[in-house]
Amino acid sequence: MDESLKRAAETGNTDALYSFIHRDANVFKRIDEMEFVDTPLHVAAAAGNTGFAMEMMNLKPSFARKLNPDGFSPLHLALLNQQYLMVIYFLLVDKDLTHVKGKGGFTVLHHVALDENYALAFLRLFLNICPDCIFDLTVERQTALHIAAEKNKFEAFKAMLEWIQSAFEDNKCKRSKILNYQDKDGNTALHLAASINHPQMIKLLIECKEVDKNKINDRGFTAMDVLQRQTVVDNTESVNILNSNPAMFQKLSKFELLIDEIKNMRDETVGVLLIVFTLVLTMTYQGFLSPPGSIFQGDATAPTSSNRGKSMMNASSFLLFYIPNGAAFLISWVMALLLLEFVAESIKPFFSQVHVMMSFCYGAVLSTIAPSTTLGFVVLCTSVVLGTSLCFI
Repeated sequence: MDESLKRAAETGNTDALYSFIHRDANVFKRIDEMEFVDTPLHVAAAAGNTGFAMEMMNLKPSFARKLNPDGFSPLHLALLNQQYLMVIYFLLVDKDLTHVKGKGGFTVLHHVALDENYALAFLRLFLNICPDCIFDLTVERQTALHIAAEKNKFEAFKAMLEWIQSAFEDNKCKRSKILNYQDKDGNTALHLAASINHPQMIKLLIECKEVDKNKINDRGFTAMDVLQRQTVVDNTESVNILNSNPAMFQKLSKFELLIDEIKNMRDETVGVLLIVFTLVLTMTYQGFLSPPGSIFQGDATAPTSSNRGKSMMNASSFLLFYIPNGAAFLISWVMALLLLEFVAESIKPFFSQVHVMMSFCYGAVLSTIAPSTTLGFVVLCTSVVLGTSLCFI
């Protein structure tokens, strides 16, 4: 970078900046073509010249995502040089700058989690402005929660855990994902808290019901295994905490996780899934109406008049076909209802009524074509009970 341009950035002289542009209109284009470079925005960010930096952001927004030869973006430099007002200005212009990764894949959130010299207010600021930055990973595939646990930064760890529980209060899927995320060695935050024998961290994690304390890392160890392999320190307190009230902390059911996944799906994804499940419903229902081998007709082919309209299959073959076919129908029907519930919530009250009526139709079809009256009655009752009970899930 030209020395006069650098001095303008260091002193925050925007008039000198425009004088330089008059002399060389393509200066920023040449800088932008370089992969790693200290741009005027980097210099201004490190010096805390907010006015100059905002002018540069206006003229050349791409500079905000460019890394210098040391692997830092302008936002990184503002934070590392304790230019906190500059940090706030950057985020007001573009909140997604929190996702920019520097050296080691570290975002500004990783740096705040690592160094307790930064105010915890900034940690909460980054999380509140851009909640998904909690999922950003370093090159070691570690979240900021991993960093705080591994480096024994308890206050940052506690603040993040409290924020996760609050921000994702209605999203169990995201809570489970971040709390059980495994780094490149398969370690969760609980593994790392156990590795440094930190009872308070372990207690905070265990109190979160989404935490899976039986998760194993790449070496095949659970958090308890990691604790028990420590012989130098007294880990009795940590072991007792990890063993405390196991019945209180149950994993989320797969159904709860499924509901959360559906809530977070894009409309396009929901539309495609509805088409798929509708096709499955059509095929399986057609299987009810036209079973393999067909049905006895109202003519001489039927052994007796009572066999007319019944399936030609014997009882065992009938069950062998209709149990998996019925399961596919039921699963597709439930999934379609769940998807519709979140896409068209206004007509949700009608779903249960439609569900019950479809269950009766399903049971009626099967009971009619079942090879025997007894089997037909059992199928009818099962269909109605299952269909009705699913309305209350």
